[in-house]
Amino acid sequence: MLTHRKDLYEIMKKIAKFGYQQTMENIYMDKNELLYFLRLSRNQNMKHIDSLNQAQKVIDEFEMNTEFRERGFLSLDGFRNMLLSRNFDITESPLCDYYINTSHNTYLFYSQLSGDSNPEAYNRVLLMGCRALEFDCYDGDDGQPIVKHAFTLVKPCPFESIIRLIQPNLFKASPYPVIFNIENHCSPAQQKQLVRILENCLGDCLVTKHLSNKDLHVLPSPEDLKYRVLSVPVSTSKKLNETSSSEEDDECSSWNPSRKDVQSKLSDLFVYFMNVSYQENNYAEANYTSFHSSSLAENTFLKHAEKDPLDLILQTTWRLLRVYPDGLRQDSSNLDPIHPWNFGVQLVALNYQTDDDLMALYYGKFRDNGCCGYILKPDYLINAQETKFNPWNCPIDFDNPKILTITIISGQFLPRSSVKSKDIPDPYVRISTHGLPCDEKIQKTQVIKNNGFDPIWDETFEFRIRFPQMCLVYFSVIDYDPISGDDRIVYFSAPVEMIQPDYRHIYLRANNNDETHSTLFVHVDIRSDNNADHDFGIKNLIHSRL
Repeated sequence: MLTHRKDLYEIMKKIAKFGYQQTMENIYMDKNELLYFLRLSRNQNMKHIDSLNQAQKVIDEFEMNTEFRERGFLSLDGFRNMLLSRNFDITESPLCDYYINTSHNTYLFYSQLSGDSNPEAYNRVLLMGCRALEFDCYDGDDGQPIVKHAFTLVKPCPFESIIRLIQPNLFKASPYPVIFNIENHCSPAQQKQLVRILENCLGDCLVTKHLSNKDLHVLPSPEDLKYRVLSVPVSTSKKLNETSSSEEDDECSSWNPSRKDVQSKLSDLFVYFMNVSYQENNYAEANYTSFHSSSLAENTFLKHAEKDPLDLILQTTWRLLRVYPDGLRQDSSNLDPIHPWNFGVQLVALNYQTDDDLMALYYGKFRDNGCCGYILKPDYLINAQETKFNPWNCPIDFDNPKILTITIISGQFLPRSSVKSKDIPDPYVRISTHGLPCDEKIQKTQVIKNNGFDPIWDETFEFRIRFPQMCLVYFSVIDYDPISGDDRIVYFSAPVEMIQPDYRHIYLRANNNDETHSTLFVHVDIRSDNNADHDFGIKNLIHSRL
């Protein structure tokens, strides 16, 4: 009874035939009434429903009562389920056409050098929409594999404990596939245990063979792989006395399933992904398939991006590339994800445990598409073979330039810079755009002294966005402090394409991305930029942000 919604019952009574004679327990809509309601309400999540057959599919998905479902009826509970559902824009495009939410060294809560390997770190990122996790697997003393960060003070955790604890949360935030990046340093005997654990804990969710009725030369789509787990080998098995880091191995070594120290049952799990070294596109097309992926450290990626940008982009049109933070980032700082995204890199791995500006941009990127962890890339990146898209110098006509005008009117209930702080904040708002170099801009409001409750700025800023499909807008509310330095207190970021015009309250996030009661009241105007400058140069190909 607690799940029955009186407000929805009142709506259903107006739509259903004899609705005013039916109780909350037995009221229902038939297919015709449901279709009428969807057309009348213009529900954005259901805007593609335009026939009785499609209405029946909605009933099949959301109606839990078997008898009602078979008769084509939608009950009050089914109506509630439908309205609470999120719509994901997932096409039949292959995995390589999507940006994928990816974590680096997922097991860490703190720095790269100390702390614990913790299953809750995995659950945290999964519930935040992450779809690609990393496991550094080594031999455990008791014959069971462990996850740890080698040659550091990070304490290990049993691999089986992690898999069992994260299994219930794999698909809570999103139904789309989870990718296990398994960095395998185990002996053949403990590789068998890896296989046993994965098969026992994941069951039918684990992909162990190619999907039937699918082109074996093309990666499957996220839709094909709903509620499935894919395994990816990140590096080959190594002896314990080797001193080279796995970060180097990602770049220079290939995954070879026939190696004597790689257990055959483990290699059989790597159905759609085999790690290979990065080579130029002509070599890759001649020697690799779409199931061959490559991992690049950030500096190596930048080297290739500068040397031959089109060659790099072309590889992202048919296979997966992964970019991860440089090994010198022992403080768990992050690389700028905007650069790899501009080149179509699907898997940009960030340290989720670090609440910095770059992680805030990452959250913003994947706020789109219902936070499901998969974002379809722009057509000009997907079809780079025809467009010859170059992020460093590209024509305007690839996208629809826009002028984004934002008035920061006021703030509400802004917090102090820390729980321990007794100082009333002196807030100002920094608004920045992040995408292709031509679209990067930072503007700031004035500082309001001693008012976190209801500061009023009423300042207007204009941003000319040449490539809105690639651009993020980032609102950062900062506490001004000339002595100890300014501190970000709350923020919000999102793709420009998600920003809606008119008066809006922006619900701000805490530094760790938790929801808050803080808001910004703004006015947004978006219009086409018909006078976009075609002759723009980019003097600094790679430059720092924020």
